[in-house]
Amino acid sequence: MNKIDCENEKNYKRSIGLGILPLAVALGLIGSLTQPVAGAVVSIVLLILAVAFLMAPERKACKILRRRDD
Repeated sequence: MNKIDCENEKNYKRSIGLGILPLAVALGLIGSLTQPVAGAVVSIVLLILAVAFLMAPERKACKILRRRDD
């Protein structure tokens, strides 16, 4: 694994998280109008998933590469 792979992995995880975030908000809004309880549950699960992707820690190999370059 090199530095470019680490950057690509970080960008990939962030893009997935940013892609899920509007979906969670949209489903939350639509779900609150049609089926409030089910819509809230699905929306909360998707929000947690989006935050997990946005806040995902980097691999140990990437931390080592970053320290080595400093």
